[in-house]
Amino acid sequence: MSLPSDTLHPASTPAPDPDRPDDPDATVVVPATPLPPRVSQTLPTGSIANGAPVRQVGRYQIIDLLGRGGMATVFKAHDPDIDRIIAIKFLHAALCEDEQYRTRFLREARAAGGLSHPNIVTVHDVGEIEGRPYMAMELLDGEPLNDLMESRQPLPLKEAMEITLQLARALDYAHARGIVHRDIKPANIVRLKDGHTIKVTDFGIAHVSGAGGAGGEQTRVGDVLGTPQYMSPEQTLGSAVDGRSDLFSVGIVLYQMLTGQRPFESDSIVALAVKIAREEPPALNKQRPDLPPTVRRIVERCLAKQPAKRFQSGKELADAVLKVLRDLDEEAREKARARIVPLRVKWAGMMALIVAAVMAASATLISQRQNAALTEQVMDYGASLARFIAAQNAVSALEEEWVPVEVTVQEVMKSGDFQSLTVIDRGGVVRAAGDVALVGQPYKAPSASRLAALAGGVNVARHRLANEEDVLQFEAPITFQGKAVGRVVLGLAEKPLVRVAQLSQMLMLALVLVTVAAVAVAMYFVANWFARPIKQLGDAMSELAQGRLDHRIGEKRNDEFGLAYEAFDAMAASLQARYGTDEEPLPGTGDAPPPDSPPTEPLPRRSEATSEPS
Repeated sequence: MSLPSDTLHPASTPAPDPDRPDDPDATVVVPATPLPPRVSQTLPTGSIANGAPVRQVGRYQIIDLLGRGGMATVFKAHDPDIDRIIAIKFLHAALCEDEQYRTRFLREARAAGGLSHPNIVTVHDVGEIEGRPYMAMELLDGEPLNDLMESRQPLPLKEAMEITLQLARALDYAHARGIVHRDIKPANIVRLKDGHTIKVTDFGIAHVSGAGGAGGEQTRVGDVLGTPQYMSPEQTLGSAVDGRSDLFSVGIVLYQMLTGQRPFESDSIVALAVKIAREEPPALNKQRPDLPPTVRRIVERCLAKQPAKRFQSGKELADAVLKVLRDLDEEAREKARARIVPLRVKWAGMMALIVAAVMAASATLISQRQNAALTEQVMDYGASLARFIAAQNAVSALEEEWVPVEVTVQEVMKSGDFQSLTVIDRGGVVRAAGDVALVGQPYKAPSASRLAALAGGVNVARHRLANEEDVLQFEAPITFQGKAVGRVVLGLAEKPLVRVAQLSQMLMLALVLVTVAAVAVAMYFVANWFARPIKQLGDAMSELAQGRLDHRIGEKRNDEFGLAYEAFDAMAASLQARYGTDEEPLPGTGDAPPPDSPPTEPLPRRSEATSEPS
C-alpha cells in the first residue's frame, strides 16, 4: 500500500509540522485567531482489550496508523456495524480546542458524507468520540496521483485527460450540492487498481455554501485553507471561494500531469502566493509542444487569475475535456484504419494485377508473333531483291562484262536502302561492290550465324559490324541456264526492323497500362460502392457495442446488404427487448463505459487503499 509522500507518514516516523510557513507542500490551516498549543495525543483514550495491539475507540477497532496531515490523522480500522475495514480520520486535538473548527469539521464532514458519486470517496459515518470529531470512510485500493507523478515525468495525454474528466465530473457533482473542496491536489486524488477510475478524497476542509449545504456558520473571511502549491489566487488572499477555485486547482494538477512539474513553484509560501496571484505559469506549448491547441486552451482557462474567465462549472470543464478525448479516440481510429488496406484498394489492386497478368501474357505472345512476321517479311523481301539482282546480272557475269555490273551496283548503293552489295565471279573474286576497295580481291565471307535457307538457293545469315550494328546477309547464286556463274551478297541493316518492333512493343505496353489503369479505377469505385454499406453496418455494430440498443439501420435495399441490415435490426430489437432495462446489463459490457469516454463508474469490489488526511 502506497502512501502520499507529502501528507502521510508512517507511525514510526515523527510527522513534520504542517503549519510551518516554509513548507509549501503541506496542507495549511491558518485561522484568523491564534490556536492553542498542540497537544500530543492522536487518538481519544479508548481502551486496549485483553492486552491486544488493537485499540477500541468508540465502536471502532483501530488497527494501524495510515498517516498524518495538517488537520487530521488517519487510521485503518474495523467497523463491526458494517463488518468492513475502513479509514477513520480524527481531527487533530489542537484544532478541537477551537469550537468553531470542531463544529465546522462536523458540519462539512456530514455534508461530504451526503455525496454519492463514483469518483468521490464514500463517507460511512461522521461523529465525535470524547470530543474528537471523526469521519469514517471507505478504504481505497489504489495509489494517490502524487505517487504516479513522483518521477516528474509527464503522463500520457489521454491518461491525463481521463483523470481530469473524472475529477471535473466529481467536482461538478459536489459543487451542485454546495460543497467546495478547497484542497484539490494529487495527494487527494486516488487512482484505483483498475487503472482507470479515480476517487477524490479529503473533504476535511471543504466549504459548505448556504444555498446547497447544511447551512449554519460559514468559513471566516481571512482564513487561508488548502495546500499552497495548488491554491487559487483568491485562496492565497483569504478571499471568499466557490467552485471555480477548485477548477483553478484542477488546472494546476492537469498542468503537472502534462509537464511533470507544477506551474507555480517557490521556496517560500509568500513568494509562492505572489506567483499564483500575479504571474503567469511557463507557457505550456514550450514545456510540451506536442499538445493539441485545445488542451492548451483548457489549461490556460483553468488557470485564469479572475474566476469569471475560468470554466464556470465542472460540467463546462468536463465537456471541453470530453471533446478532446473524442478527438484523440478519432485520431487513434484513423491511425488504426491507416494500418489496414481498404477493401476498395484491395479489390482495385487485385483486378489490376489480374488484368495486368492477362494483358502481359497476351502482349508478349502478340509481340513475339509480330516480330516473327516482320522478320519473315524482311527475309522474303531481302531474298527477292538478291534473286532479282542476280538475275539482272546473269548475262554480264556469263560474258564476264563487269563494268556494267559495277555501274549498276554503285547506282543501287546510292539509294541508301542497302548496307552492302557485293557481286562475286565464279572464281570467288569480287567484281563489283559498294566498297570499291574490295573489287578485285578474293571474297572473304564475314563471321555470321546462319538463319535460314530460302527458295532459289538464297541463304540468310546475320553478322555484326564493328559498330555493333546487326546486318541481315542474303547470298543468292547467279545462274544462266541452270549453271552457276557467280554470286550476289546483299546486306540489309536490321536497325529499321528493330525500331519497328520496339515501336510495336511500346504501343502494346501503352495499351496494357491504359487497360489496367481503367480497370483499377473502375474497380476502385465499384468497391467503394460496396464498402459504404459495409461501413454503415460496422458503425451500427459499434453503436450496439456502446450500449445503444435502440439504434437501427432502418434502410431498405434490394440486395444481400438489405438482408444483412434487416438481420441487424432484428438482432438489435431482440437485444433491446431482453437487455433494455437497468436490471439486466448487456453481457460482456458490464459497467464499461463507451470508448469515447473514460470510466466513471466504481468497480463492484472495493478493498484497501489510503484515504488521504488533510
